[in-house]
Amino acid sequence: MTQSEQNFPKIAGIILAAGAASRMGQPKLLLPWKGETLIHKTVRTALDALLDPVVIVTGAGAQEITNIVKELPVSIAHNPDWQTGQSTSVRAGIQALPASTQAVIFLLGDQPFVTADLIKELVKTYLQNHSVILAPFIGEQRANPVIFDRLIFDELCQLEGDVGARSIFKKYPPEAMPWSDERILFDIDTPADYEKLTEKE
Repeated sequence: MTQSEQNFPKIAGIILAAGAASRMGQPKLLLPWKGETLIHKTVRTALDALLDPVVIVTGAGAQEITNIVKELPVSIAHNPDWQTGQSTSVRAGIQALPASTQAVIFLLGDQPFVTADLIKELVKTYLQNHSVILAPFIGEQRANPVIFDRLIFDELCQLEGDVGARSIFKKYPPEAMPWSDERILFDIDTPADYEKLTEKE
């Protein structure tokens, strides 16, 4: 580990992996792509970006996901209330973080074109601008992942329903970090989406 890595700020990664993937009809995060599962790809991206800690929030299919990532240096935060909406997974993830965490990046396991380089650039921009919320933007369109300063951790924990963190954007409009790779907008919800993924590079 280099000196710069040892001094890297405590920016955590929370991977939201609690959903039932009802539109896919099977656990989509366990689907293979380029020799690894989608959840492996997301975890590896978070680790390559030096996020620390990396927390996976599980819900539906918790045991399968836990078993498949057990060899990886991640923490598991199970959300027993996952069916009541994504806000409960946001809360479970936040509550699993150490007190020293300066900010958190929420990652979705079904967006395989999010790269470690993108995350590193988000962290770099956040540390320069001290943004409360910072997101990559493709033109005028906000994309994922989004970084949240610890200033609003309590408010994130008070969210309700299936809105995730979106409702907090009205109070704290995300600062924009321009990004040019439109593929980060791609996510996998249906078998047709997965078929498109397998056709991509």
